[in-house]
Amino acid sequence: MATTTAVERLNRRVAESALGRYFKISQRGTTFTKELQAGVATFLTVAYILAVNANIIAATGGTCVEPGGACPNGPASVGVPACEECLASFKQSLVVSTAATCLIAHVLIGTAANLPLALVPGMGLNAYFTYTVVGYMGTGMVSYREALAAVFVEGLIFAALGALGLRSKFIELIPRSVMMSTSAGIGLYLAFIGLQSANGLGVVTYDPATLVTLGGCTSEYQSLMYEIPTSAITTNSLCEVVNGTGVVNTALLNGPSSVHACDTAGRMRAATMWLGIAGGMLMAIMMALGMKGSTLVGILFVTIISWIPACGNKAAWLGACSDTPGGEARLDNFKQVAEAPNASASAGKIDFGGLGNGQLWVALVTFLYVDFLDATGTLQAMANFMGNYIPDFVDPETKQFQGQLAAFTVDGFAISIGALLGVSPVTVAVESANGIREGARTGIASLMGAALFFVALFFNPILSSIPPYATGPALILVGALMLAHVTHINWSSVQEAVPAFLTLCVMPLTYSIAYGVIAGICSYIILNGAVFLASAAKIKLGWAPAPPPGISLWQLAKQMTFASFDGPDNHRDSLAGAAAVQMSEAVAGPVHEGKDIAEDCSKDSSAKSTGLTV
Repeated sequence: MATTTAVERLNRRVAESALGRYFKISQRGTTFTKELQAGVATFLTVAYILAVNANIIAATGGTCVEPGGACPNGPASVGVPACEECLASFKQSLVVSTAATCLIAHVLIGTAANLPLALVPGMGLNAYFTYTVVGYMGTGMVSYREALAAVFVEGLIFAALGALGLRSKFIELIPRSVMMSTSAGIGLYLAFIGLQSANGLGVVTYDPATLVTLGGCTSEYQSLMYEIPTSAITTNSLCEVVNGTGVVNTALLNGPSSVHACDTAGRMRAATMWLGIAGGMLMAIMMALGMKGSTLVGILFVTIISWIPACGNKAAWLGACSDTPGGEARLDNFKQVAEAPNASASAGKIDFGGLGNGQLWVALVTFLYVDFLDATGTLQAMANFMGNYIPDFVDPETKQFQGQLAAFTVDGFAISIGALLGVSPVTVAVESANGIREGARTGIASLMGAALFFVALFFNPILSSIPPYATGPALILVGALMLAHVTHINWSSVQEAVPAFLTLCVMPLTYSIAYGVIAGICSYIILNGAVFLASAAKIKLGWAPAPPPGISLWQLAKQMTFASFDGPDNHRDSLAGAAAVQMSEAVAGPVHEGKDIAEDCSKDSSAKSTGLTV
């Protein structure tokens, strides 16, 4: 008789308890311990956001650049000791605010929607918040406080749209080919992030001629990138003469950015890159062997080695000998181990007085539309990914997934909560796919993430010290797995292939999920709308057989337009309300299925020569 282990007994008891029934542990084919493990894997993949988000938003200057603040002259104040001290305090506060926001958001998505998703400040949205809305050191459209008000209001609108089911209706209008390519495009987007230096291996880096190229160089071969405003060049104020010597007016430069260029001689020499690649290969081998916890093991493998501050460790992340600038500061921070959380410099700084500012409403609308496409697309992509493991998790007809209404409402409230704490819009992290791959199926994984973010409030010095080349390989591998969705696209049909391809390539190349979705939907409407109108014109002019009795011209034109969309995975139902065939719906009323039209045509002798493909 086989004996059960303590872990197996724990999993059985939890599954049979009220907690297990609420989270549907047995129904989704998972276990309590597997959820905890997957939650840890997801957390380690998104933990970089604690430091990265703080670094990005700190560039706004926050309240330091306000009149009477420590940096009253904006960019010109950078380097002044009092200003630098204020910015350092603001950055530390943002780390705590980010962790607190993620904690609350994870609890909400886990308990209300029962989904194993990570909600964190969105990469891209935080850059837009910083460099466009508030501007570098407060040189943008509105102040930091007013920008937070825009984010807060946008979150409430977003939540209302979700509660009213409007986001669900929008999902039903997205063509299946675009939806599937969105999932795969996010995979490419993840891999692109994982290949870069800021949040990954550093294999891909900047090139002034081709934009991207092979990287992996050490600091001695790197050229740092700065932004130079056009006004500084046109007014000849970039260069100055001081004591007879030409110098650059650094106050006019924005940067350096986290992106660098590599000299040809130094490419593929960085030990950090090779350590990350080794970690990635370890993950892939463990996955191939069917071993559990592969991602977690790989991240810990790279992280532990990178934490050795010896000068002989060329891949060190900590210490004076680290090839990545800031090693000493990171080691000093790491040695603190734990500290009391303090978000006073960023939390509660919201100002609604600027709602009368037209520029603020421009920012609000922009946040709303980007969030609508980005968060909605990512949520659906993660749902599709979970559908690979949970039967009937996504309804094949409506494309609605379990917990959809709650999820669409919760992420809106999370945005407003984040604004109160001083951070940019929160969204579903594409890194959630990593936890799903590790076995996350329920909201318990999200609650585990919330628990770790709570720990991060106190042990931030340790958890924020995970290097990007430890998490980058996980993003690349998850991206590779998400490309499986392209097999559901009918590549033999130009009307599906072109929109799907545009969705796929625009996402990583513009660093935006939203732009990829826009490209796919717009091209789909234009392409199929043109084919539909051309088909109707051919029938009207007599260049194609007339429709049989009981079938209108618009119905036949629609059948001709979507004749190549064969198979359940390429069905056209998702376009029922789209602009491409809106006219036909208005004229003909409810449209018959292609099968019905084919049967009608077969009954009518005049339609025998139509040549329709069904």
